[in-house]
Amino acid sequence: MNSLDILVVDDEHSICMLLNDVLARFDHNVVTCQDGVNALQLADDKKFNLIFLDIRMPGMGGLDVLKNLRELQPEATFVMITGYAKDDIIDEALQSGASACLCKPFSLTQVTKLLEEVTAGAPISA
Repeated sequence: MNSLDILVVDDEHSICMLLNDVLARFDHNVVTCQDGVNALQLADDKKFNLIFLDIRMPGMGGLDVLKNLRELQPEATFVMITGYAKDDIIDEALQSGASACLCKPFSLTQVTKLLEEVTAGAPISA
């Protein structure tokens, strides 16, 4: 598996740490932050291959962050994370350019499979 530069954006510190720990085990370079403003600043300075982005965050919501990040990082793969698995929110995220959506609680198997698909250049099925 090729090493990826990954950004994780979630207002829940535990989700950031969980994804950081799992992704780092596969020798990926992981940066985490807990809000959209910091995510945009990080993406302005560094290119990411994969971005995990929570849909519901205080301040700038995930869908707005997604739209802005897609302008800064058009080549990145975006995976939305949500604890609110409502079809309309997920559909809006996918229509806004996300490749997949992980519903909380997600499994480590789902994250591992997603990583394999991204590194292989395959369509994401998560």
